[in-house]
Amino acid sequence: MSLLLVGAIVGGIAGGVAGGAVARRDGGGIAPVTATAAPAPLPPAPSPPASAQDPSAVAAVAEALSPSVVTVVNLLADGRTLGSGSGFVVDAERGYVVTNSHVVSDARGTGSGDAFEVIFPDSRRVDARLVGQDPDTDVAVLEIGRQEVPALTLGDSDAVPSGATVVAIGSALGEFRNSVTAGVVSGKGRRLPSELRRDIFLEDLIQTDAAISPGNSGGPLIWVATRQVIGVNTLVLREPGSEGLGFAVSSNTVRTIADELIRAGRVERGRIGIVYESFTGRQAPSLGLPAGATGIVVTEVVPGSPGAGAGIRPGDVITKVNEQRIDLEHPLLTIMLRFRPGDRVSLTIVRNGREQVTDVVLGRP
Repeated sequence: MSLLLVGAIVGGIAGGVAGGAVARRDGGGIAPVTATAAPAPLPPAPSPPASAQDPSAVAAVAEALSPSVVTVVNLLADGRTLGSGSGFVVDAERGYVVTNSHVVSDARGTGSGDAFEVIFPDSRRVDARLVGQDPDTDVAVLEIGRQEVPALTLGDSDAVPSGATVVAIGSALGEFRNSVTAGVVSGKGRRLPSELRRDIFLEDLIQTDAAISPGNSGGPLIWVATRQVIGVNTLVLREPGSEGLGFAVSSNTVRTIADELIRAGRVERGRIGIVYESFTGRQAPSLGLPAGATGIVVTEVVPGSPGAGAGIRPGDVITKVNEQRIDLEHPLLTIMLRFRPGDRVSLTIVRNGREQVTDVVLGRP
């Protein structure tokens, strides 16, 4: 099985989602351009209607929403194309476009490309400014100025059920703008298998069988029943002879990160300093836990980290953060978005079958 971040088309953008909010190994972070103001957050998702879907719904959604889906071009200083992907307008008045962090990243290791351009479906080209990017969640925001196109709505990804019809829109292969594919939500709360993760650390992914091709990264995954974005297409897992499994960053994660990037230009989250594996309730008994228990298993503690200072050990099972249970709906990475460096959190830890509560003062990435 192989992993493909689907934004790299020209020049080989590396899919660099490094380390993780809780388990970053590089100890650093990208310092994107700081936003010039602290505008209001993106609007919350309205409640989904109960309308039934019909065979023409996919075509209607594609026709209505495609004008707000764009191609994002990552450029070198001399104008050469470094790579390309997709994105979509989330605020037409303020001119904000959401895409993937790896679409705007630079394989040369300098953090991001030198310049960016957004291409609309009518071939109109607009220069873009990088507001900020968050490699841990693979989310980035560009600013393109006010545009006369409707903004797409970030819906409630927790509300979409498995089996719901979805549409993926993006620039397939970097050439075929606004390609539309349809499928269903195959699963929620997905996390990459550890053997495929490498430096990628993503949780709360939405799995879909809607075809996602290189160049689709950063494009919207749209719930047909509500016409709302419930995910940002980011990667495909493929095995020989299979069409592959598509994954999208959940819209609830995207909304939180995009708001922070627009507000401050970067996401600064508290760091425990652990590497871990998640487990499900059915796997709990094999860890000596009651059936149905959920959480994460610590596989490594970063030397000198807050976790090491608090006495966390490999093999510890962490089930809660400040009484918030860690489960598929509340993965650790998402929970940690609430906290900043210097915050004190209480971790419920099970060690050798005995439960204890340990306080940790969070550090910086």
